[in-house]
Amino acid sequence: MITDRRDVDQFIEHKLVHEIHTSERRSFRACRRRWDWLFRDNYYPRTTAKPLEFGVAYHAAMEVYYNPATWDWDREVVRANTILTFIAECEKQKKAAIEESGHLYLEGEQEQDYQERVELGVGMLNYYFTDVSPIEDKRWRPVKVEIKFMVAIPNPEEEGWIWCKCKLCKEKWNKYLDSTELDVNLHGSEFTGLPVVYAGRLDMLAVDENGNYWIFDWKTARSIAERYDFLYLDDQIGSYCWALDQIGIPVMGFVYHEQRKGFPLPPIKNKVRRLGCIFSKNKNQDTSYDMYLKTIMEEDADAWEQGLYDDMLTFLKNDGIIYHARHQINKTPTELAETGRNIGLEALDMIDPKLRIYPSAGRFGCSFCAFQEPCISKNDGSDYQYTLDTMFEVREPYYVRQEKGPSTESKGGE
Repeated sequence: MITDRRDVDQFIEHKLVHEIHTSERRSFRACRRRWDWLFRDNYYPRTTAKPLEFGVAYHAAMEVYYNPATWDWDREVVRANTILTFIAECEKQKKAAIEESGHLYLEGEQEQDYQERVELGVGMLNYYFTDVSPIEDKRWRPVKVEIKFMVAIPNPEEEGWIWCKCKLCKEKWNKYLDSTELDVNLHGSEFTGLPVVYAGRLDMLAVDENGNYWIFDWKTARSIAERYDFLYLDDQIGSYCWALDQIGIPVMGFVYHEQRKGFPLPPIKNKVRRLGCIFSKNKNQDTSYDMYLKTIMEEDADAWEQGLYDDMLTFLKNDGIIYHARHQINKTPTELAETGRNIGLEALDMIDPKLRIYPSAGRFGCSFCAFQEPCISKNDGSDYQYTLDTMFEVREPYYVRQEKGPSTESKGGE
C-alpha cells in the first residue's frame, strides 16, 4: 500500500476518498444501526422544508461580519451588510420553500413563523453588534471564515494511512475510471482502496494579540448552559484543532461562542406606577441587567435613586437571562496526538468489513431518533424495509450536496 503523503494528496485532489465527519463519528458511537442506515445506506427522512433554517442564515451573516477583507471598514457599513445578508438568505430559503410547496406564498402559521424568525435574527445581530463584539473581539482578528478541510487519517496501529475498500469506495473508483483519463500516479487501473479522510468546515480561524491561531465556532441555542466542562472533552473541538495541525496550521485551541435565540428588550412599562415604579419588576421578562438599568436611569431616575429597583437589579445581575457566552479551550500537543489516535481507531472500526451492526437502545437516544419506526419493525420481525422505503429517501450525504441536511438525531425541529 502506498503511504507517501504526495500520493494521498493526489487522491484528495481528485476527491477519491472515504469521508468521515464529526456527525458520523457521533452517530457511530451512539447507535450502530442508525449509523448504518444513515451513513452507509444514505437514508434520509422525508421532511417538509422549513421556511427558514435559522442557523444557516445566522452563519451566513456572521461570515460577512467577520470577513477579514472588511474587518477594518467602518463597522456601521459592515453591520448593515451583515443584516442584509441575513435577510437575503432568509428570503432565499422562503422562495425555495414556496417553490417546493407548489403554492404562491407561505400559508398562515408558516408566514407568521417566518416573520418572527427574521425579526429574531435581526434583533440578535443588532445585540451582537452593540453589546457583544465590541467587548469580546478586542483581542482577536479574523484570518479566514468558512474554511473547509480534508485530511488523511494516519493508521494508529501501523505505519501509513488508513485505506478503505468498501463497496462505496469501489463504486467511486470505477466511476472515476469511466469519467476521466487515468492518472498513472493513482495506482494505475488497479483498485487498492481509497484513503480515509476526516473532513469538515470551520466557522472562522482568528489570531490573537500574541499571533496565536484559534478556531472559532458560533452556536445558537434556546438557552445558555451554566456548565461548560464538556468542552474539554468535546470531539468537534479537539478534532478540528487536530485537523488544522495536520495541514500545518498550529492552532492553540478553540473558541466556543454560544448565542441565545433572543435579545434583551427594554423593561415592560406598568399601566400605572406600582410601588413607586414605572417599570415592571416581573422576573420573567426578556431583558438584561444593562438594558434594565439604562432604561430606569433615563426614564424613572427618581425611583432608581431611591433604591426602589434594587431588588430587581440584583436579580438580573445574579440570576437573569444569559444572552451569550464565550469559552476559550486550549489544546496541547499531547491532547492533539491522542485525538488523532482516537479518530484513527474509530475510522478502523467504521470501515471494518466484519463490523457488527446492532442498536443501542436508550430512553433519550431512541426518543429523538428519526429511525424509531423502522428500528421497532426490525426488532419485531415485521417489514422494516418497507418502512425505510416509505418514510425515508436515499440521497447523497449532506456534505456532498453542499447543504445542511435535516437532523436524524431528532424527529424534527432545530
